Amino acid sequence: MHRALDANNLREVLKYSALMLSELRTSKLSPQKYYDLYMRAFDQLRQLEIFLRDESRHGLPVVDLYELVQHAGNILPRMYLLCTVGSVYIKSKQAPSKDVLKDLVEMCRGVQHPIRGLFLRSYLTQVSRDKLPEIGSDYQGLCYKISMNKLWVRIQHQGPGTVREKQEKERNELRDLVGKNLHVLGQIEGVHLEMYKETVLPRILEQVVNCKDDFAQYYLMECIIQVFPDEYHLQTLETLLAACTQLMPTVDTKIVLTQLMDRLSNYAVSSPDVLHEFLQVEAFAKLNNAIGKVIDTQIEMPIVGAMTLVVSLLTFALRVHPDRLDYVDQVLGACVVKLSGGPKLEDARAMKQVVALLSAPLEKYNDIVTALTLSNYP
Repeated sequence: MHRALDANNLREVLKYSALMLSELRTSKLSPQKYYDLYMRAFDQLRQLEIFLRDESRHGLPVVDLYELVQHAGNILPRMYLLCTVGSVYIKSKQAPSKDVLKDLVEMCRGVQHPIRGLFLRSYLTQVSRDKLPEIGSDYQGLCYKISMNKLWVRIQHQGPGTVREKQEKERNELRDLVGKNLHVLGQIEGVHLEMYKETVLPRILEQVVNCKDDFAQYYLMECIIQVFPDEYHLQTLETLLAACTQLMPTVDTKIVLTQLMDRLSNYAVSSPDVLHEFLQVEAFAKLNNAIGKVIDTQIEMPIVGAMTLVVSLLTFALRVHPDRLDYVDQVLGACVVKLSGGPKLEDARAMKQVVALLSAPLEKYNDIVTALTLSNYP
């Protein structure tokens, strides 16, 4: 391929590129080894992209190149070549970006093998990420983010039960690839708050809830909280919390919600203007309601899990609304209800959480009298 590149021989370049990419059709490698192979191919495709951008070297307009590579024999090499030429096509601005990307997303659906399909979609993300900001509300990237998640979830359901353990290991190795693509989505300038609220978040959450897979649900919710801006979380809090109450009972929802509250409380104390936004969206009321629902619906949740959630909510209230004693009292009241007539508090970790709950107001107000004015504190 390199010799053909040096000779500016386009047909030979494409022939040898397709041969090289045929190596990615293998099913014999673990995800980690496949990733190593993919990275080697990725490095070579960067060289190919540079060559294809220079029309004076190969003498063919990019639109003709786009047609030409569609004749490559096997679908996987063909799709990698198409994505490479497609990125050149988008950069040339000779066609609307959204049309080229929509075309590529549709054609990528032809590769349904979970691992090969995941890496192909990851490649499309990588080569198009710096060329998409102007797409705005017509952003198509979400389609292949979601199709990546579907392929990732599908790995678990393939083959007999005897290989389930191996599949779980493979999914674990591949999750960073899925997370990285959500991260790219979070970085694209074209994804503004309105689009995130109306299109991006609802589509991702629909996929998360519908996949009915606890491993995927937990990881994807964690990714959403980490990769999108705090401001977006605050403005879509109701939607995000509604999804948390619909997760599988086996998902550790308390960690997801605790991470969300940590991020939001850090954001709240970052500036006085931000605090006004929290009051406008009634963040505390929404969190309080969602946590109550999660504790009520997840009957199997151990008492320590419920107590951890209550402590996180109290910490949030004390940090974000220290002057609202009624909020603090409300949280303590929920704890009283949970512990009254329920199981005996024999779990040492749960006791530790109760101590944390009772200590937090004392530490915050540094005044025993203020704590004792809370009707639920005694």
